[in-house]
Amino acid sequence: MCPIHNTFDLIGKKFTILILRDMMLYGKNRFNELLESVEDVNSKTLSLRLREMEHDDLIKRHVYPEMPVRVEYELTDKAKKLRPILEQMGEFSTQYCASDVFKDKKPRKFREVLDDLSRF
Repeated sequence: MCPIHNTFDLIGKKFTILILRDMMLYGKNRFNELLESVEDVNSKTLSLRLREMEHDDLIKRHVYPEMPVRVEYELTDKAKKLRPILEQMGEFSTQYCASDVFKDKKPRKFREVLDDLSRF
């Protein structure tokens, strides 16, 4: 199998890359946080994707014996290795698709976008 195709099989399902983005770049690790932050995802699909990602060893699910029960998700080392790919995708978009991404349509560095978001 082609290595690129194999990677796409892992991260190419709808919403998977956005879940990784929100966990990796924005520190989201709870179901409701992800449900609110991943654009257009519903709870059934999010639940399915999280189970698939756990099966593919991209995330670990931690259940805390509290009342009410608290569940958090953690990126595995395997998933963390995808960060440069996500950042390169962001860099490509901020440089070459700025008219689709920004109101002012001006290209910028992806790092600038992340820095601006971290201030909120």
